[in-house]
Amino acid sequence: MKYRILGSLFLSSTLVLAACGNGSDSSDSDTKSEKKDDTKSSSQVVKDLQSSAKDVKSYHTDNKIEVSAEGEDSQTVEVGMDVDEKETAKLDMDQAGQKMSIYVQGDKMLAKVDDQWVDLSSQVENMNIDSSLDQLNYEKYAKTLSAFKDAKAKKVDDGYELTYDIKNKEDFTKLANASGNKDQLEQFESQVDKVKGNAVLKVNKDNHIDSYKLNAKLTKDDETADMKTNVTYNKLNEIDEIKIPDEAKDAKKIEDLQGGSSSSSSSSSSNSSDKAS
Repeated sequence: MKYRILGSLFLSSTLVLAACGNGSDSSDSDTKSEKKDDTKSSSQVVKDLQSSAKDVKSYHTDNKIEVSAEGEDSQTVEVGMDVDEKETAKLDMDQAGQKMSIYVQGDKMLAKVDDQWVDLSSQVENMNIDSSLDQLNYEKYAKTLSAFKDAKAKKVDDGYELTYDIKNKEDFTKLANASGNKDQLEQFESQVDKVKGNAVLKVNKDNHIDSYKLNAKLTKDDETADMKTNVTYNKLNEIDEIKIPDEAKDAKKIEDLQGGSSSSSSSSSSNSSDKAS
């Protein structure tokens, strides 16, 4: 079971990380002029961010995703991610004390959990996450943030905070559309009736992403769940080349591990039947 959730954890992380923007521009926002003082409009903040993004070739993010539902234990996933100039990514994940490392290079995805390497490359195609992987490129990702041109801009000491209000499921879907994971989004829409909350994008004085926070309350029938996401960016252009460890070459394909589990279960059932007879 733990191997089958690895790809899903990565997908969930990339979906949430991509959920703070979409690729459509807002012509109304683009025509807004800045205020008479030196305060920028949200549209100008995003434009400056997107313009500066071309200079960022590598970076690090720290991500924390918390989901809590009434009557259930809260779930927390923490992810530290490095992306180098070649867009190879290393993710160190921790969920409920279970730690794992994931390397992503092109269409190759390898994970280490409990000292065992697992090849999750088939999950890239099966889960349709190519668009999310494409956004490991900082400049391409910045282009998906145009939705924040309609956000409320607030000038702070070290930059700007852009707050996007989420009044319904449609608003959240617009933010998540940038991930390109249509299947995942359709599943989300079928499992959730209402969404309310906000997303806050903080841009520093150098016109780079400082942090992203998402607070949302999800409702299905009479049940509700709270989701909080906190993502911080740092070490811009300071990440060395990421190399996949040599021992990962012996990684077992997830299909073989799942097949082995199925065979083992079938064998156990067969033995039990023989003993009973």
